[in-house]
Amino acid sequence: MVVYVYREKMIKRFIKRIITLNIIFALIMTIYRIIFTFYYSDWASLSQYSGDLIQAFILGVRYDCAILAYINSLVTLFFIIFWFIGKQKLFVKFVKSLKYYYTIFFGAIVTLLCIDFGFYSYFQNHMNILMFGVFEDDTQALFSTIVENYPVVWVGIGFILIFVVVYFLTKLLVERKVIGYYIEKTKIYIKVIVALILLTVNFIIARGSFGLFPLGVDDAEISTNTFINKVAINGIYTLQAAIEARSKEKDRDYIKQMGYSKDNMAKAFSDFLNTDINSIDKTKPETSLMKTTKYNKNIEETKPNVVFIMMEALGTDLMHYNSESFNVLGEFKKHIDEDFMFYRFLPANMGTIGSLESAITNIARLPLSQFLCQSKYAYNKYFYTGPMPYKNSGYETVFMYGGNSGWRNCTSYMPNVGFDRVIGEGSMPKDYERNQWGVYDEYLFDYIFKVLDENDNRKFIYIMTTSNHPPYSLPSNYQKPYPLEIDEQLKKDITGDMTLSKMRFATYQYSAQKVGEFLTRLKNSKYADNTIVAITGDHNFWSTFSYPVEKRLDEMSVPFYLYVPKKLKPNKKIDTDKIVGSHTDILPTLYNVSLSNANYWATGTDLLSDEAEENIASNCLGSIMTKDNFVIYDFASGKEKYYIWNKEKPREIVPAEQTEEHKNMVKHYKASVAIAYYMLINDGGKIK
Repeated sequence: MVVYVYREKMIKRFIKRIITLNIIFALIMTIYRIIFTFYYSDWASLSQYSGDLIQAFILGVRYDCAILAYINSLVTLFFIIFWFIGKQKLFVKFVKSLKYYYTIFFGAIVTLLCIDFGFYSYFQNHMNILMFGVFEDDTQALFSTIVENYPVVWVGIGFILIFVVVYFLTKLLVERKVIGYYIEKTKIYIKVIVALILLTVNFIIARGSFGLFPLGVDDAEISTNTFINKVAINGIYTLQAAIEARSKEKDRDYIKQMGYSKDNMAKAFSDFLNTDINSIDKTKPETSLMKTTKYNKNIEETKPNVVFIMMEALGTDLMHYNSESFNVLGEFKKHIDEDFMFYRFLPANMGTIGSLESAITNIARLPLSQFLCQSKYAYNKYFYTGPMPYKNSGYETVFMYGGNSGWRNCTSYMPNVGFDRVIGEGSMPKDYERNQWGVYDEYLFDYIFKVLDENDNRKFIYIMTTSNHPPYSLPSNYQKPYPLEIDEQLKKDITGDMTLSKMRFATYQYSAQKVGEFLTRLKNSKYADNTIVAITGDHNFWSTFSYPVEKRLDEMSVPFYLYVPKKLKPNKKIDTDKIVGSHTDILPTLYNVSLSNANYWATGTDLLSDEAEENIASNCLGSIMTKDNFVIYDFASGKEKYYIWNKEKPREIVPAEQTEEHKNMVKHYKASVAIAYYMLINDGGKIK
């Protein structure tokens, strides 16, 4: 039985203690923001944005307090109910229960902030829709990677301690300073006034704004420095936005959202192709995407194999640091110098499977959508996908993955997009050395020759590598053939963990060296004159550098390397510096150097054609570029930002006023999204 010996004002004391507790957690979240800022950036780079940084911290407090207010909304509501009831024992039970309530929610906040800190170290962004990949990817390999790279036991103990500390802090502040006091008698009209004030204040803080709309993720865009914008927002807000976006996937109508109608898709095709709408078949507008390669006697005689390699994390940004003392390209460099190499090139997605799917389906990746191979669309058969022109021309089509062939449902999905065979590590020799994700690249490249040697069939082989992936391990027999000395400039540019960055550089060098050795071997083999090789990355090199908005291309870009035997090369000079491209442009390019008089469907452009210099390249992250202009389109909000290329620094962009070309670029992008969705919902049974 509780004995109440004090006659203080319990309600007033309770309100003070709850406010104090929340101030403490608001301070903890602010301290986190300070640590985040100075860990992932340096004051020298932010000093010119000091005003923006102050504004970011003020806005950050609003975001943090909004989260705390949501948590306190139930507390406020039940406090008012029990206060109005006025039962001492009932109120005491309510107060005692709060230590459990706050422990769960405040403990979860601190834990999520810690997870967000780690997430940012890898993805250079707060928690987002990529979080769902933990459950959709090769989960066992992913957790093995985490164990390899992080002290999981100590991290687990740390998370437990977070909840223990929160429990005792809440118990100390709320129970000790409140229980034991009487509920004072208060006139009903005062109770009503106080209740209304508490509810109003809680609502306003939770809303975070006095404006028409509540505080949202988009409100964090306060500076031209993208990192400062990331300082303002917190990972809990971005995670909530990701969950909301994911929940809307089933109901999203991409055609309508892009401003088109299913009853008049000819308009989307007309906008995309920049042609007269009267030239588009109204009943089967997709036929406007059908093209035919030219008759080519050399192709007819050569009947070339095609090897398309998508390499894990082969981004172009790190390539620009390549030197004799920091040699990340190894033997790949001489082939880059000999053959076609496109640097102004966008991946379809910043995740492996999204890029892989888009490159092979010949359509744009739908923004914020579930991956096709794990959606209801995985089980349709398609007439327009990448392997089909080869399959229709008598090729054997093979999908080869260095890891488990069941990854992301590939075993079921790949045959539906046109592959005759799906090969994973389980089909490869047992003596191939492996890491957590699959066989090392050198063994995967060795297996390509085994597939080529199997029979005399022409082959289209699409390969996905795994080596340049966390935990950044190397095979036991690999000795770094070239130095990786980090000079002062590179050291200054690195914002991630230095030890982890060095491991990344080593695995990047390994992958580049081994693909270079593969090309050398192929060019010295019987396949030199009858095999075309395309190489790209699935996404850029992560967790090492920070990218302001002017380096948007460096943040995302991957290379597109192309080896074409001399007999099959175009009889003209190709200036790859003037050409932009994306993953959807790879297969149209390959079709035109490997197939004679063959039909194909594609939304991309042949990058060796006369039209290539006028190409518009884009991806699902809203990066849209031409040789002269750049647009960043936010799919969720529909906001557009316009840029031109910096003449002094050709890989950087600078803000610009909107032009007609900018408008055309956005129109082209929206049409590509609408068309991609249309092609998915009108699957392969529609056209023969």
